[in-house]
Formats: sequence, structure tokens, C-alpha cells
Amino acid sequence: MLSDELAYFFDECGDLKDKVDIFNAQLPKEWVSEALNATGSVTVRRRKMPAEDIIRLTIGMSLMRQEPIQEIAARLSFQSKQIDNQLLARSSISNARQRVGSAPVEWLFNRSADKWSAQSHCDDKWNELNLFSIDGTTFRTEDSEENREHFGSAPSKGELVSSFPAFRLACLMNVRSHIISRAAIGPFKTGELTVASQLLDNVPPKSVLLLDRLYHSAELLHHFEKLGEERYWVTRLKSTIKYRKIKKYGENDFLVERDLSSHARKKSPSLPRKWQMRVVRYQLDGYEPQEIATSLPIEHYSAAQIIELYHERWEIELGYREIKTTLLKNAITLRSKKPDLVIQELYGMLLAYNLIRHEAALAADVVKLRPTRISFKTAMRVVL
Repeated sequence: MLSDELAYFFDECGDLKDKVDIFNAQLPKEWVSEALNATGSVTVRRRKMPAEDIIRLTIGMSLMRQEPIQEIAARLSFQSKQIDNQLLARSSISNARQRVGSAPVEWLFNRSADKWSAQSHCDDKWNELNLFSIDGTTFRTEDSEENREHFGSAPSKGELVSSFPAFRLACLMNVRSHIISRAAIGPFKTGELTVASQLLDNVPPKSVLLLDRLYHSAELLHHFEKLGEERYWVTRLKSTIKYRKIKKYGENDFLVERDLSSHARKKSPSLPRKWQMRVVRYQLDGYEPQEIATSLPIEHYSAAQIIELYHERWEIELGYREIKTTLLKNAITLRSKKPDLVIQELYGMLLAYNLIRHEAALAADVVKLRPTRISFKTAMRVVL
């Protein structure tokens, strides 16, 4: 399907063939300067490898994933006229990256994400609501004592300790543009829900949050409901969840009520004793029956609409595949050996991904397609 859309994009829209600059908008220099100022990373000393160039390098490390870091630095044509082979030594680049740190790259990611995720694109709303999803994944790091101590590691099959340190990443993604709005990082031993819960307050008003059944947590979803301003959630229901029917909306559409345990309420005192939600049942041919739980009201959204909507949750899975398979070329072990540089590299990777997805969205607007109908792989090839 994507290949068909891209064939249309390049064959029928000939006026864009020679205008690849639509994919090449750069991060404004003012944002980079703000990032360095806001995080205290500006220095009055003149450096042969300025902080601005190091931020560009962190993005380039993902865009040119299979190149040595020295080659990336050379290919980026740093602004300095005095750059030489000694300056491009791996140790010199590492020292320069440590001097800058992760904070300005994270700031720049958040600043650009706020701007790009707020922009409107073709077919980016569902019933006038924004669509977001939160999900988690894992990455590995280079095996250094500092990384293993900071991030921990995942046990391998038959072993107590894996060959590589690992950490958890949770992202808030706009499912119709694949722009990542926010990210949260935690050690591997920290639960995915704990890491992901940091993202809830970043979901904007008038939005629907699509979640996997792992996220059907009363503590998490009740907190999200309390944010108000037309923030709704949809998630598959765990088979272990017990409830009683309060009202029948349709043949497979109910208002239900759950009793929340004293243990859950002790852990989160804001939880009520009883919690109501809507449950929609459905079954696809050849599959077991499923239940979807949601806070979307029956007055405005039918069961059929909710069933169709929920399957867009898979867009965040596709986004992670674009990052790991296409952007990183399946090299999911980040190359940095110090924890702060791992975080710096990670936010550079997310910036690189968002930059490509943003440019794809701009191109999609020209041909009036949903941004996700443009292949990330092709967009990346054009950008580079």
C-alpha cells in the first residue's frame, strides 16, 4: 500500500521531483542557540569544535548509522576552518560531546516536537480530535561499567545477566503523522508503565490516547481522565479484569463498573472505590473475541467507530520499526559508552527521526495525503 502511494507521489506529482528541498528544512539556528543558553551549555571560549556542531553530530550519528563517528564529523563539514585529523580523533570528539552533554539535545528535541506536533496536516484528526499513542521499547548500549551500573541489563535466555546494558524508552507519538511529541527514559529494571506514566500530562486537550492492554491501569487512566479538557483513552481490556454491567448501550456495548482494591487505593489515594468505563466487544473473522475499554462517551462515538479507531494503535509499533529497522539499520545498540552520552545520542536519534517525519508531512500536504502514507524509507533517502 505504501509503495502504491509513493508511486503516485513521484509519478503523478512531477512538479515535486526536482524540488527535494521540501524534505530539507533544517532546525532553525535560533533553536540551537536557545537550547545551549537554556541548559547552560554555552561557553565564552572559542572552540575548534563548537557546541552547535556537536548537536549536529548527535543527529548525524543516526542519519549515518553505519559510518564511524570520525567520518560523520568529517562529512558534516563542521564550521571550523581549523579542523584537522587530530581534532577528529575519536577521543577528541568524545570529550567535546561530554562538554556539551545531553541537556541541550533533549531541550532541542522537546522544542522541535512541540512545534511540529502542533502543526495541522491532511487527515490528521479523528472527529476533530487529535490521535496519540504511548508505548514502550528497549535499546541496548555499549557494554561499559558506567552504562551497566546506570541502566542495568536484561537477562538473556539461560543467563542472569545479558551481554549488553539495556534501557527502556517510552514515547508519545501522534499516530497520524508519526511525530514523537515526548519521550521518557528509564533503567531496564524500571517497569514500562512507570516510565510511560511520565508522558501522560503531555497529551494535549481534545485528544484520544490509544493504548495497548498493558496500559489498562486504573491509576494511570484515572489520572488521565482527571486532566479533563476532552482527553479520552482507548485500550484493549485484560482478560483478568473483572467488572459488572451497569447499562446496555447496544448488543456489544456496555457501561461497566469496576471495584478498585484497597491495595490500589492505598498506593494511589486519589482512586475511587468504584470506577466506571465503557466496554465494546467485537470479533474479527478467525480471531478470538476482544474487548475494548474506553472513556469515549456513547452520545458522540459509536461502537463501530471505536473498533475501527483502535486499530490505529499499531501506528506507534510501525514508528518504532521505522526507527530500528530503517533509521538505525537494525543496529539497536547505541554506540556511546557513558550514560549521559547515551541519552544525548538517543535524543539525537529522536530528532533525526522527527526531522524526516516532519519533512514527509510537509510533502504529504502538497499532494493531500495523510503523512503516514509517505514511506519513511523513501523520505529518508531523499533527505540524505
